[in-house]
Amino acid sequence: MARRKTAGVLSQDADVARSQILVAAQTMILRFGISKTTMEDIAKEAGVSRPTVYRYFQDRETLTTELIRWRSRQTLERGRKFLMECATFEDRLIEGLIYLVYDGINDPIVRILVSPEHVGGESWLETIPLATSLTTELWGPIFDDAKAGGEMRSDIDTDEACSWITLVQLMLAPRLDNSDPSDPSHRQMMRQFVLPAFLP
Repeated sequence: MARRKTAGVLSQDADVARSQILVAAQTMILRFGISKTTMEDIAKEAGVSRPTVYRYFQDRETLTTELIRWRSRQTLERGRKFLMECATFEDRLIEGLIYLVYDGINDPIVRILVSPEHVGGESWLETIPLATSLTTELWGPIFDDAKAGGEMRSDIDTDEACSWITLVQLMLAPRLDNSDPSDPSHRQMMRQFVLPAFLP
């Protein structure tokens, strides 16, 4: 039986066409896994030729990176809503980090970002630039607001803070992957080692 084509014809709008290909890639990766999904699989799912996919994404790595970024932004939007419900900067930092990391490792696409073993040998260090960029999108405005409101040290550079929080999130991932996120030891560790670095 021939594989069902989800798109058939790509939109004439380049951005929409890229999104259509990303949807096809997401479908294939969720079905076969990142290491077993080929550009040919993605092209067939999108209903186009493989050269057409390469017109929008120069290689498989570029496509995968953009898919992770696209899917991660959906996770970040959920995280942003969660953070806005927290009453204090302390709650945003501690509860927000736990929420975001746990949400990420439970999303099969975002998990690729925090669990590089799924990327077929990609180094953990190679995920940091993308993770930092996404972290800055979410946490940058929160840190700026906290500094303006006197809840965070004013001498901390926001970009440097986001880079450090990226590393904290990547270190939290395996811990939360193997334990209950409601475990109070997570919050105790954060209050002892993470929170003091930010407080005035």
